[in-house]
Amino acid sequence: MSTSNRNSRQTPPAPKAASKSDLPARLISAAVLIPLLAVVGWLGGITAAVVATLAALVGINEILLLVRRAGWRPFHREGIILGAIVTAAAAFDGQMVLLATAGVAVTLLIVGAVIRRDATFLGDSVFTLAPVLYVALALATIVLLREGPAGLEWLILAFAATFALDTGAYAVGRLIGKHQLAPSISPGKTWEGAAGGLLAAIGATIGLVALLGDITAAYWQAALLGAGIGVIGQIGDLAESKLKRVAHVKDSGILIPGHGGLLDRLDSLVLVFPLVYYASKIWPSA
Repeated sequence: MSTSNRNSRQTPPAPKAASKSDLPARLISAAVLIPLLAVVGWLGGITAAVVATLAALVGINEILLLVRRAGWRPFHREGIILGAIVTAAAAFDGQMVLLATAGVAVTLLIVGAVIRRDATFLGDSVFTLAPVLYVALALATIVLLREGPAGLEWLILAFAATFALDTGAYAVGRLIGKHQLAPSISPGKTWEGAAGGLLAAIGATIGLVALLGDITAAYWQAALLGAGIGVIGQIGDLAESKLKRVAHVKDSGILIPGHGGLLDRLDSLVLVFPLVYYASKIWPSA
């Protein structure tokens, strides 16, 4: 999209302030979502694939709306459909996901050239493909991870270590945080909180590897994986915060009362799922 076209768009209004009464809604949402996630994770198979695909429809819609509000022109409807196809391909295997990804990339370029009919189609295709795959591949790896060896245990590790990361970062940041990590993106985050989250992720990953019997107890590898989760989980969080700030919105959506959109709950996990998936593939065996 040309600079003149972007500048001609009206600047979206600033995000509204957070409500003071979010806690009851958050607790109710958590009471519903946590058991639901546990059941889906336990069942795996086609159930997990269907839920992941439905989540892809929601998450891709949210991120493309953010991209549009930020001033770009993604192919919204086409992006949602093609992203869901990438996620659904995980019901077969990882190779099908790669083939679907390649097919989606080519299709979006063709669609862009046909719809736009000018030089902006390439940029618009890129600003559709990147956010679509960002969400779709993360959700696809949930399915692939669950269907692999010790799949349920690896899925538990991904969720629990990321939860430890978020909790550690929040607690340490509130207690001793003084130096802002990225004030232009998320003023409430501090370097002290980031360090606390990193240590929490490392400790949680080592502890989970020790407790989850179907994962080989390889502790220095667990420490490296925990460090990776601690770093990229926070990068994912900051990336979504940056996109929301550029789009001038507080939340990515309104799907989950008290929490915002689906992406607001997945922001730290989007990059963690692929990392844990590939770690499970190279993990030392007993």
